[in-house]
Amino acid sequence: MNPLEPLASFLPPPIGPAAGGKTFALGNAAADEASSSRSSISDLGRALSHMSSKTASSASKRNQDIDDSDLPDSVKTLLRMIRELREKLAELARELQEVQADPHMNPEVKRSRLLQLQAQMSALNGAMLMASRKLTSLMRDLKLDKAQQISAAQLALK
Repeated sequence: MNPLEPLASFLPPPIGPAAGGKTFALGNAAADEASSSRSSISDLGRALSHMSSKTASSASKRNQDIDDSDLPDSVKTLLRMIRELREKLAELARELQEVQADPHMNPEVKRSRLLQLQAQMSALNGAMLMASRKLTSLMRDLKLDKAQQISAAQLALK
């Protein structure tokens, strides 16, 4: 399944020589018959692009310390993954507390939601354990010096 498929309903159908795939109009832009390669981005496309760049820039800033370290790329990738798993776990923990504290939620729905959140947290904890083991193994295999090992450990705990 194409991950952008849900967005397809927001896009207008191709116009012009669509069989050749050369001329399309997106948003409120008209096809230019003289130039078969002209296209423009709709307001929705611009908004999605802007949101995507904000998310990427936020993640980039969040992991800047990892990127700036003198560690090998494979270690940096694992450190980013561990950090992402920690963030997801924290988010699920907050959600779990919100559900527990909600006095208006149907008890059966609350119980079901709590079980679901606990299962998700358990899966993330398993992934975190695997990533941590892989990091330890990778650092040993790459024969990182003590300073690099300490740096990796500190970054993994942030």
